Amino acid sequence: MDLSTGGCMIETDFPVVVGVSFECRIYVPGLDWPLRIDEAQVRWVKANTFGIQFMKIQPDEEAKLKQVIASLNEELQA
Repeated sequence: MDLSTGGCMIETDFPVVVGVSFECRIYVPGLDWPLRIDEAQVRWVKANTFGIQFMKIQPDEEAKLKQVIASLNEELQA
């Protein structure tokens, strides 16, 4: 999974344009709640993947995101 506190990579079959901003929810398997990103912006597109930068995220959502990343890192190291 390509996910950091600054953004992530997404795979899609839909056309995406660099520079587009949008609100998004990230559903992580095993979690009861999605991560809410108030504003994300497409930074690059390559074939059926694209990278987004998180532009606006509430502090409580950022804290949840950090918990998710820490948990994923622990799983990878186990």
